[in-house]
Formats: sequence, C-alpha cells, structure tokens
Amino acid sequence: MHSKIFQITEERPLKDNILNDCTLEQGDGHYYDYCSEIDEEERKSHIDNLINNILPKGMFELVSDDTICYNGGADKWKEEFVATLQEKAKAVTTENCTLWIGEVYQLEKYLKNPLDTAYQFYMDEQCINGAAEQSYEFLRVVSQLEPGTLLYIGGVIDYHF
Repeated sequence: MHSKIFQITEERPLKDNILNDCTLEQGDGHYYDYCSEIDEEERKSHIDNLINNILPKGMFELVSDDTICYNGGADKWKEEFVATLQEKAKAVTTENCTLWIGEVYQLEKYLKNPLDTAYQFYMDEQCINGAAEQSYEFLRVVSQLEPGTLLYIGGVIDYHF
C-alpha cells in the first residue's frame, strides 16, 4: 500500500533539510519498503486533502503552497479524543482482551493514529530522525501551539508499506 509522509515543522526547513526519498530508513526489515518523490501537482493535491479532509475541520488553513496556519481547536480535539478513548477502553473485556484483532488492538490503533489515516508526519527540521509518526504525535505537538502559529510543509513523499 502507498501513502504520503508530510514534513511539517515550526521553523521553515533549510533547502538541505527538506524530507526526500533518501531521508528515512527503508527496506530490509524497516517499516517503509521504499520511499519516492512525487511531482508538484500530486504534492498540492495531498496537501489539500490533508487540510480539508484528514485533519480536524477548521483546525488548519493553507496560507501558501508550503505554509499552514493553526487556527486552534486542540481543546475540542482533546475532548473528542478522550471520550472516544474511554469508549474504546470500556469495550475491552476479559473475554475479548486476548483476541488477535479484538478490542485491545482497536484501542492500540486509536492511541497511535486517532485520525485513522495512512498519512504520516515528519516533524524534524534538521532531517536527522529516521522515521515519521502517526497522527497522535502530530496532534500532541499541535495541541501545545497557540492559535495563529504558522507551520511549514517541507518534503511530501510517497511511501510503500
């Protein structure tokens, strides 16, 4: 399966530090089978999809091709996240807690990826880190920001898993 990794940072990454297909560890037992560059049209399409369909409605707006503004909304997201988390935790019982793809597995998936997306987020401005994160880590970082904070989109790459 294919999806995209978005480098989103608080500081505009320098040209030499933009995520590319060689940044992440891939192949031979790593999470990514391989990564590849995408063209500008595909990049714009996935950025639009991220802002308008994947991230919580109204939380971000695109202010230029590579800049988004955090509009706030983390408190609402946290309330919804905790309510869903508690609901999923209540579904875990002694009868289903050891099932292969049971309620514990669903809870674990939700904890790591509350947006339920294959998109991943790379938040390293220096391009030193070898892996991207699922949506929880991105939203955790965003929840610490002030409304009006600008975030910068560096590389957007395709990955196969």
